[in-house]
Amino acid sequence: MSAQPEEPAAGRAYAGRSPDERRQQRRQRLLDAGLQVFGTVGYDEATITLLCGTARVGTKAFYDEFPSREALLLAVATDIVASAAVQLEQALAAAPRDLEQRVRAGLSAYIGFLTEDERRVRIAYREIRMAPLEAERQFASAAFASLVNEQVGELGVSGHARDNLMLALALTGGVGELLNHWTGAVEKPPIELLVTELTRLFVAALR
Repeated sequence: MSAQPEEPAAGRAYAGRSPDERRQQRRQRLLDAGLQVFGTVGYDEATITLLCGTARVGTKAFYDEFPSREALLLAVATDIVASAAVQLEQALAAAPRDLEQRVRAGLSAYIGFLTEDERRVRIAYREIRMAPLEAERQFASAAFASLVNEQVGELGVSGHARDNLMLALALTGGVGELLNHWTGAVEKPPIELLVTELTRLFVAALR
């Protein structure tokens, strides 16, 4: 696919859109292209040419927005995990003040959002590991762990201190491994099975 860049003169309105609006739309097209390309062909095959062609922008426009394809991958993955976290927080807020019910509700919402579109879970829990982003790739686990830690403190689970970040990180590692396995599996286990097994793990550890 050949790129069709939009490069009107800087500072001028074009097709009724201001320069800032055009740039915002261009960036969104690149994010959408990242979701499609990284989520289907994967990071290793996601060339700048393919990403630009999918987004319908020129190479210069790409580098105006992102310094590298790794930066685009990280931006796409961050958006995915942030959206999943919103679903998780909403589910936790609506769940009864019961450990098992709250854990199941949160996991169901988080995992359900990610697996609803397989591109999301592939990017957040598989492709992000393929890129040279050693420090940044821990962001998903860290964000999820912070929420778990907060919930443990709020519920006042017996035997646990207010700050259980190490325990929360260990539990989120289990979430990551199961989601990574699910992404690569030829015959994918039912989502309900993932939620049930992880709920069992969380409840046993927290009690």
